[in-house]
Amino acid sequence: MASRRGIRGRIGRRKRSRDARARDSATRNRLKELTERTRAEARALSRKRRIEARRALRAQTEGMDVGVRVRGAGYETRRRLRPIFGPVGAIASRVAPLVTRSLLLAVQLVAALIALVLELAQLAIVRLSGLLTVVSLALAEWLRRHVTPRSTVAFVGGCAAVLLGVAQFSDYHGVAVDAPNYAGEIGRTAPAPITGTETAGSAHLWVLLPVAALALPLLIGAYRGNRRVAAGVAACGVIGLAVAIAIDLPQGLETGRAGLAFYGADAELLGGFWVEVAASATLMLTGCLLPLYSRDPARQRKRRRARRSRASHRDAGEIPPGVRAES
Repeated sequence: MASRRGIRGRIGRRKRSRDARARDSATRNRLKELTERTRAEARALSRKRRIEARRALRAQTEGMDVGVRVRGAGYETRRRLRPIFGPVGAIASRVAPLVTRSLLLAVQLVAALIALVLELAQLAIVRLSGLLTVVSLALAEWLRRHVTPRSTVAFVGGCAAVLLGVAQFSDYHGVAVDAPNYAGEIGRTAPAPITGTETAGSAHLWVLLPVAALALPLLIGAYRGNRRVAAGVAACGVIGLAVAIAIDLPQGLETGRAGLAFYGADAELLGGFWVEVAASATLMLTGCLLPLYSRDPARQRKRRRARRSRASHRDAGEIPPGVRAES
C-alpha cells in the first residue's frame, strides 16, 4: 500500500510542476509583451516630445533676427569644429612666423627695387634735363646765327624747286563724268568720278624738270650774294608760270575724247597744276627777295676794314687814306 501511495504522490508532483512551468512561461511572455509595449510607448512618447520641442524651438526662433541666427549658427559650428581647429591652430601658430617673415622679406625686396628704380629715374631725368638744356642752348645759338631772312628765303625757294619737279609726276587734268547729276549736296558727299587723268609733265614734254633742277644750284649762288644768279632763279619761276598758264591751262580745260565718250563731261584742273603754279610763283618771289637780304661778303668785309682803318686814324690824329688834306 505504501508503494502505491508513493507512486501516486510522485505523479501528482510531476503534474503540479508541469502546470507551474506553464504558468511561469505564460507570465514571462506576458511580461515581455508588457515590456515591449512600454518601450514602444516610451519611444513614441519621446518622438512626440522631440517633435513638439522642435516645433516650439522653431516657433521661438521665427521671431528672432537674422543676426542672432547667424551668431547661433556660427557658435554651433565653432563648437562642433573645435576638436579639429585645435591641432590646425597649433600648426598654424608654428608656421605663421615663417610665413610672415617670408612675406615681409618679399615686401622689403619689392620696396627696395621700387626705390632703386625711382632713384635711377630721378638721376636719368636730372642728367637728361641737363643735356636737353645744353642742346637747347646750342640749338638756339645755332638758330640765332644761321636762321636769317636770307637763309629762310633760300630754304623756301629750295622747297619750291623740289615741289616744281615733283608736280611734273602728279595729275594736273581730269574729266568729271556726269557732272550735272553730282551738283549740290550730292557732289559734296560723293564727288563725280574723274577719268582721263594726265600728268603735268606729259602736257609740256617734261620741260620744267630741267628748270627745277637748274633752280637749285642757282639758289645756292643767289644765297652767296650773286645778284645775277638770283635773277636766274626768278627767270626759272617765270618760265614755270608761263608754261603752266600758256600750255597746261588750255589743255587742262579741254575734255578731249572723254567729253565725246561720256555724258555731262566736265574738265577739271587737279592738284598738280596748282602745285606747279604755286612753286613757280614762289621761285619768282625768291629770286626777287634774295638780292635784298644777301649782300656780297667781300664788299662787306672791305667796308668793315675801311671803317676800322678810319676809326684808327682818327684816334691817332692822322689823315685817313683817300681823304685830301685841307690847304
